[in-house]
Amino acid sequence: MSDTGNYAKGQKLRTSKLAVISPVLSILGFCIYLHFVTLEESVRSVLGVLIWWSFATVGIVFGAAALGKIRKGNGRIADRVSATLGIVMAGISFTFLFVCLIVTPAKRPPPISICGSHLHRLGIVMRLYANDFDGKYPTSDKWCDLLVENYDERHYVDAKTFICKSALRGGDKDRCHYAINPNAEPNSPADMVLLFETKGGWNQFGGPEILTTENHKGKGCNILFNNGRIEFVMPERLGELKWEIEEEEESGSGNFRKPGSDEELKYWLENMVWYHRFTNEEISAATGLTEKAIVAALKKFDIRPDNRPRRAEDAPLLVLPYPGGRHPRIGFLDGAIDPQRETKFSVFTPWDANSYVVVDVPEAIWSNLGLTYLAHTHIDTIWTKQDIVLPRLEWNRHPDGTLDIERKLPNGIIFGVKVKPTKEAVRMELWLKNGTDEKLSDLRVQNCVMTKMAAGFEQQTNDNKVFTNPYVACRSSDGKRWIITAWENCHQPWGNEKCPCFHSDPKFPDAAPGETHRLRGWLSFYEGTDIEAEFNRIETTGWRRP
Repeated sequence: MSDTGNYAKGQKLRTSKLAVISPVLSILGFCIYLHFVTLEESVRSVLGVLIWWSFATVGIVFGAAALGKIRKGNGRIADRVSATLGIVMAGISFTFLFVCLIVTPAKRPPPISICGSHLHRLGIVMRLYANDFDGKYPTSDKWCDLLVENYDERHYVDAKTFICKSALRGGDKDRCHYAINPNAEPNSPADMVLLFETKGGWNQFGGPEILTTENHKGKGCNILFNNGRIEFVMPERLGELKWEIEEEEESGSGNFRKPGSDEELKYWLENMVWYHRFTNEEISAATGLTEKAIVAALKKFDIRPDNRPRRAEDAPLLVLPYPGGRHPRIGFLDGAIDPQRETKFSVFTPWDANSYVVVDVPEAIWSNLGLTYLAHTHIDTIWTKQDIVLPRLEWNRHPDGTLDIERKLPNGIIFGVKVKPTKEAVRMELWLKNGTDEKLSDLRVQNCVMTKMAAGFEQQTNDNKVFTNPYVACRSSDGKRWIITAWENCHQPWGNEKCPCFHSDPKFPDAAPGETHRLRGWLSFYEGTDIEAEFNRIETTGWRRP
């Protein structure tokens, strides 16, 4: 091949490379810009823009050079198209940048801040804290200290987690740039503010009066909501944030539990309407919602008394957490003021889907320390004497119908309950661990079965009850049906005709420090007249064994 031919071939090769490089540079510049613009700091977005612009400029130069060489030589049509494409793409880049950065800068979305990832991490740790400490968030005046104290060594949080880098670049060198909303609790509404950006400090708490948008040059503020959602809220929307439950959203007594999410609201409405047959007034007393909000929610989820799902014939006994709102007693109400729902569950009778008993486990625990726990207000416990309010809890619900719960008392005593329904009976387990440094003794427990809502069992009398330790049975008014309960190590079978209720109250063995004891219980239904034979049959099941 002649030198001229080699030269032409080389020219074509260089022209081809220039033509290909031109659009590649424009595309590469755009990708780099997209990478930088999604990072947290606006300065990095600017850097991304400059890099893209530089690549686009070089793309135009390479494309123009390629076209020039193609005109002089015998460049391929594909090279001409590629070079032209590079110039066009680079031109589009310049146009886009001019529109975004100069013509309409105010319409650009706010930068995604690293504060979001920090708040997400803090939200996870807040939930861990609530799980570990009786369902409560850390106290507002020590929330930073408590999170560091309990989770730093486990690497859930460190010093960087509390920092907003934008605030640091603005000259704020304090340890923490977030504050907690003291009104927020784990069961507060999902859209309530939990953590938000503020000026530097430590253990800061409050509301909109200390919120700041200055960390991001007035563009907005990162908010962690109670359901774990993170949002960068623009200044014009800050007034829409929910800092506390507004009075017009509340109704009923102060003992209500407002669902924290749509999922929880749907569950409790199904629980109350389909099974417990609550009126709207009773739903309001249980949830704190107004009747208007209740009607809207029932319509939204299509929950009506007449569309309750059918249960399978071989399904276990139906056990549900008792929702509160309707007092489970007929009489002696002054002996159970503000009953706590977290110890109570309903067991529905097999012969009537609308009848149920409410079981309270434990209703009370006594020890050598005094009244150590009480599931309502009546007489002072060792905690109310110290003005200590125990946090509200909820049953853990499982797909097989099992319920369980655990409570840790301020002195380290821990107790828990597990409720497992079967087709034949409801098996119960109550356990207690001595987390104190001293021996516990005289550990007496009251476990109550209330029959107000079981048709035929609502008579306020003890004449319809049989007490055969450990079995206690209540007979229906027609004498054909029975409700039976029993607990191992029962020390007192008895009934209160005013409630009406009946008990097979057990007693734990004395517990040394660190020692755990368990008691097992039984609840079942019987149709017949020979109750003693039924007691004997139940005994053969070995219900006391694990």
